[in-house]
Amino acid sequence: MSNLAAPWVLLTLYRQPALHGYELTRIIRAHIEAAGMHINMTGLYRHLNMLEKRGMLVSQWDTESSGPAKRRYVLTEDGKACLQRWLKTLNMQAQLIEAFFDQAQGLLHRGALPMAGDASTSCCR
Repeated sequence: MSNLAAPWVLLTLYRQPALHGYELTRIIRAHIEAAGMHINMTGLYRHLNMLEKRGMLVSQWDTESSGPAKRRYVLTEDGKACLQRWLKTLNMQAQLIEAFFDQAQGLLHRGALPMAGDASTSCCR
């Protein structure tokens, strides 16, 4: 997930600008867990800090809301451009993965690929 944390942060802030860190992580967690995966919330906050240092987003303390002060994150123009690059990259990777599965499924149906547990698959362990 760590490789995809950045695009999830950018996409979420594009759709819902000016979110507190907790709100942002709650939304992203819901998407990730809906796919049956787990997300490290501490790692997500590290991504927020990294993205802010790179100029993809900015944050400021919200002291006007009730309760303790919270950081509110906003996507920058550089962040929007980065999201566009992520979309292109992930779309290309999705096409390559789909092509791989199409090829592999054809070989599996013809019995041309070794079955799981076959000694010839030891190179992948």
